[in-house]
Amino acid sequence: MNAMNERGHIIFLILGGFLILAIIPVLITSFFWPAKILMQIILIFVLYTTVKGYLGGGTITLIVSAILIYFMVFKWFELFLSLYILQVLLGLQFMSVMIWGIGTTMRKG
Repeated sequence: MNAMNERGHIIFLILGGFLILAIIPVLITSFFWPAKILMQIILIFVLYTTVKGYLGGGTITLIVSAILIYFMVFKWFELFLSLYILQVLLGLQFMSVMIWGIGTTMRKG
């Protein structure tokens, strides 16, 4: 029973690491105003290029982008900044760390 508790803690450490990595950008943008402006500009470009990739160029792209930019960049910036950072980490194969951790805890012996 004790061995089971020792093997399961790595999943909590990995999830805690992801949580810390999601909170750090929010703290940085809260204390440093230029970092917040820079991240807002990056998110605006990411949103616009994503919408343009799906809908093509035109008026509907500008309308949908404006709505998404208002909510995701200006209204709920901290939430979507954390989600964007986690998406970037997953895109950079940080999910393999999670898979490795789960695989390590599931092994017998």
